[in-house]
Amino acid sequence: MPQARTHARCALSMMDPGRIHLDSCQALLDGLVSAGVSQVVLSPGSRNTPLTLASVLHPQLQVQTVVDERSAAFFALGMAKQTGAAVALVCTSGTAVANWFPAVVEANRQQIPLILLSADRPWELQQCQSNQTIDQIKLFGGQVRAFHQLSTADPSQAALRRLHTLGRQLVKEASSPNAGPVHVNIPVREPLVPVDLPEPIQPVTVRKQFVPELLLTADDLQELAADMAGKKGVIVCGYGVSEAQVLQLAQQLACPVLADPLSGLRFASSETVISHYDLFLRKPDSPRQLEAEWILYFGGLPVSQALHAYLERQTEACQWWVDSAGRWMDRPGNAIETLQASKQALCEQLLALNMQPSDKHWLQEWRALEQRVEQQLQQQLLPLEAQVVRHALHALPDQSLLFIANSMSVRFMDAYSGVSNKGLLVHGNRGASGIDGNLSTLDGLACAYRGPGKVLGIVGDLAFFHDLNALALARDQDMIVLLLNNQGGGIFDFLPQHVLPEYEACWRTPVILDHQQLAGAFGIVHKRVQDVNAFAEAFSLALDNHGMQLIEIVIDSSLSNDLHRNIIGQWVEHKEHSS
Repeated sequence: MPQARTHARCALSMMDPGRIHLDSCQALLDGLVSAGVSQVVLSPGSRNTPLTLASVLHPQLQVQTVVDERSAAFFALGMAKQTGAAVALVCTSGTAVANWFPAVVEANRQQIPLILLSADRPWELQQCQSNQTIDQIKLFGGQVRAFHQLSTADPSQAALRRLHTLGRQLVKEASSPNAGPVHVNIPVREPLVPVDLPEPIQPVTVRKQFVPELLLTADDLQELAADMAGKKGVIVCGYGVSEAQVLQLAQQLACPVLADPLSGLRFASSETVISHYDLFLRKPDSPRQLEAEWILYFGGLPVSQALHAYLERQTEACQWWVDSAGRWMDRPGNAIETLQASKQALCEQLLALNMQPSDKHWLQEWRALEQRVEQQLQQQLLPLEAQVVRHALHALPDQSLLFIANSMSVRFMDAYSGVSNKGLLVHGNRGASGIDGNLSTLDGLACAYRGPGKVLGIVGDLAFFHDLNALALARDQDMIVLLLNNQGGGIFDFLPQHVLPEYEACWRTPVILDHQQLAGAFGIVHKRVQDVNAFAEAFSLALDNHGMQLIEIVIDSSLSNDLHRNIIGQWVEHKEHSS
């Protein structure tokens, strides 16, 4: 931080308490900017005025204002997902901070960097029933990588320099190898507004922070290769995996990549990618020809329960999970070793060994099953959700951004998407798998997307209902939202609760909304369809237009469920005859 700049701030702030707060916040933000932060999402409030002013006055920060703090946090999460860079959040004291919690949990589980800057009351207003005052110290507990409690603003040069350094430290703490949210709690005394605003702020120099690349030692690498070379292996990719090196490794080893829809690898060009395992692995006792000798996991846990069951049955296979943070994943009956390494670096290390591939029939077995399922799907009447998903994926331009909401939306995508070479960027909130904040996350993704394609979100009616505030943000975005309206919590139709007499009232919980009027209230284009032909026409028009386009697909859930169960049942029966 330049010394002349520090001296000027100190001199001016000595006579203006409001300026002390502003200068302190500017010093902190200077540090963030110097470490690469360029985006701030703030929610209006009084106590956070110095943080807000410092953000909007900074020439190197782009500021998004989101009224609802819960929506703001998910919006920031979406921006950070898409850019890969830390995004700062600013809010006032009290329950405003607590509204960040769901997005903080998701950021923690998905290792997304967020910088949480919460304003607070000073110590003399704590624990004395003061208005809008709660205990914000370590509010997020173990969900954050680090917590910092600041003192009230100090105009000294040493304090301002330390705040600048802290800003850089925060970005480091939020970054790889164990990326995630960090929290700074900032007590502020009144007056909150300076008497005079400062002169235009001068840009700061952005200095790259170095991230360590985690590699296996030579001995560990050789031991791993000895267990993999020439043997029947499976690579499992969950959310957050997009490295091309994973596919190159699979190609070299002639092994299948069981690609979760949120991995994005289903939309890369590779004959090793398998997508229909959710159907052909349904049988409790998988064919012996699919028994693996090793399994290598990348990314988060996959969606498919059929895949989970298959993996748990592979008790004789060597199993490793690649995780840069060194976290553990375990399954009943399986010992899974964690390889603390970066995904890309490990793949490059293994590729350099030029290992012997598996027998050619191993990958052929998986590909034959994949093709058989795809042929079956092309010949059958599919649930409307599946028809919509398949048509949308076919019509989307290359390199488009796709967000898939939780619950049934991601499950229909999992079962029916198939593969393509469109190079889609795929996102979802699969860390804690909540249905809250999905639209706000999509808004943040759309705001940060700079690609040549379109932005598409697929959400269910309850996920849509959970995040209606996000429509105020969505109307400013260029994106298409497909609302799969099956009148309530359709996922429970496939769970044991559906036989209970209280099922409709306590689990299915249909929400009756006029989505056309709701969209109109926010100035959003709405189209309601009930079959795939009408959807295809509406989707074609939406692709040609700009702004927020909402297509509501009304689902006959009873018919859809019957068709889905029929497809699963036919495949299991078919497989019993063929295995």
